Amino acid sequence: MEALLIDGWLGADESDRIVVLDDASVSAARQRAREVAGTQGMTPIAAERLATIASELAYNQLRHARRGQIAVRPITRSASLGVEIIAVDEGDGITNPSAALEGVTRDSGSLGSGIAATRRHAHEVDFDVRLGEGTCVRARVWAGEVARRREVGIFGRPCRGEHVSGDHAVVFRTDARLLLAVCDGLGHGPAARLASNAAVSAFVERRDGSPAAILEECHSSLRGTRGVVMAVAAVREGHSPALDLASVGNITIELVQPRAARRFGATSFVVGSQQPGWRQHIESSPVEDGEVLVMFTDGIASRASIAEELLLLREHPIAIAHQLTARFGREDDDVLVLVAR
Repeated sequence: MEALLIDGWLGADESDRIVVLDDASVSAARQRAREVAGTQGMTPIAAERLATIASELAYNQLRHARRGQIAVRPITRSASLGVEIIAVDEGDGITNPSAALEGVTRDSGSLGSGIAATRRHAHEVDFDVRLGEGTCVRARVWAGEVARRREVGIFGRPCRGEHVSGDHAVVFRTDARLLLAVCDGLGHGPAARLASNAAVSAFVERRDGSPAAILEECHSSLRGTRGVVMAVAAVREGHSPALDLASVGNITIELVQPRAARRFGATSFVVGSQQPGWRQHIESSPVEDGEVLVMFTDGIASRASIAEELLLLREHPIAIAHQLTARFGREDDDVLVLVAR
């Protein structure tokens, strides 16, 4: 089950994975970053920024994680070329991402100060942190000017007494769209995770479709499992950003800005169930400048609100997700928060 998490983060291609075992692995990751930067026409300064990111992330894996892997891949956004470094592991997760981004010493077992260095050197960084299961960091550097896209932070932890969480999330990017899904397998523990794994797999298969089409595919694919509640959101990027969403069950979806929040609805059904009259809630809305997209499972108390947290709303999404979990997370249920800003 944990191996699937890493494979989902890196995708099916295993040809460019560097397994981080020792200092030689760190050197290999650093050299790979320089080579890919060269193929993308990046300046020597940009290439060294990428080499530094690869080195920092690989050393963190050596010191604090288990079974770390690094992939360095060429990317494009419209006509702009760039490089993405993906670092994944099966460690205990970054227990305090807020502190890690500031370079503050953390508890034993969490990633080290290289996280702060990575954020300084990268143009964009996404984090997916699952306590007790692993961490995925995606750092992007561009060769030239490029339209900024939302960064993503995911923070999750299992119910007390469980080693895996039934809550899951997945992110997929294209030039024009940021596609996000959060799901919660009914109950908690390994059986709930099997259901949420099935939902994520169906999402990946249908990811080019609309949120409603994706959720419909998930519903068909999850027949025979215990089912999930799930929300799929697509942020249309560009000059007039908008949100398209489809949801079933009690996944909370909000657009938050200072002193204001808009919460979206859902239906009271289960994805994968045989309930008569099954349907999903479908909605679209413009996204106003400065609004932060927040999605979370019912492991977060329903009263949770950060609309008055003006400084927090300016932080990286992983810091927002972590703070929501720390302040409002329930110990007797799985918790997962996804933030896009």
